[in-house]
Amino acid sequence: MTVMEMLQRDLNTILSPAAPSDINLRTLGHAYGLSGLVCVIAERPLYVSYDVSAKVLDMAIQLLKRAGEHDVKVAGVEVEVAWTLIAALMSLGPNFVRPHVSQLLVLWRNALPKPTTKENSMGRSFAEWMFLLHVRESALGAILSFLRHNNNAGANLVTLDVGRRISSVLGNALQFANAVDTGSNNGDSETQQAQQQTKGLTIQDREALLRRRIYQCFTILGFSSLPDTTQGALLQSTIKLFGSSEGYAGSSVQAAIASSSGTFTSVWQTFDGYAYGTTYLEVEAKDGDLIEGSFETLVCSFH
Repeated sequence: MTVMEMLQRDLNTILSPAAPSDINLRTLGHAYGLSGLVCVIAERPLYVSYDVSAKVLDMAIQLLKRAGEHDVKVAGVEVEVAWTLIAALMSLGPNFVRPHVSQLLVLWRNALPKPTTKENSMGRSFAEWMFLLHVRESALGAILSFLRHNNNAGANLVTLDVGRRISSVLGNALQFANAVDTGSNNGDSETQQAQQQTKGLTIQDREALLRRRIYQCFTILGFSSLPDTTQGALLQSTIKLFGSSEGYAGSSVQAAIASSSGTFTSVWQTFDGYAYGTTYLEVEAKDGDLIEGSFETLVCSFH
């Protein structure tokens, strides 16, 4: 039995009420294993039929279509499997991806819609926030793979039009991340209790993973396709994350830095070399050794 057949069997089993407890992890394991094999196709294309890649893409698209029919737990697995397979297929390059660009753009637009005020004001449960963050992060992973493997000088699929459409969905994802930053922190006691009892990732963890993918995609895409409004929102988001105390509330050390900030007359009067991720110390390498440079030069370094 091939890996694809085992994955398909798991995807059918996951819908059964009598499915084993480890079916989710087993399904994801087979999905990542199949994705690893797909990535090898670009190195050994003569040993693989084109139909195999087409079948994998068709499986992923069908999973995305049927995910909305299932509960959040099952849909989360289906969405991650689908986008993981699509991300792997992007490594095959323009020869395979070019006929599917239009379809991919539609899938990304559906997975990363523009958030509305009504949606942001709705009270969502812990599971709903986690699912929405997970969906967007997984879709952005496929976009990142597309940008990395299909933005070559020889066969560039990221044309001006494609770049603008991708920047649009990236802007939608950034708006959603900013909304989650407020919405997820104002949940009820039930949501907070569910988050504390969860052994896996928290909402803050999912939000951090989402922002990481957003910044990675923007970095590769560049600024030529970004409208001024998106550039402004991106700049504000990065400054808020790296340059303010609100962006450093994840650990006890970061919380201690934030709580003691009120005792400082000015951040430039501290002597630890840090101002919420910014240091004025210039470090230079000389003969393999690190030496401290001039204090007069202001160097922004994110640690």
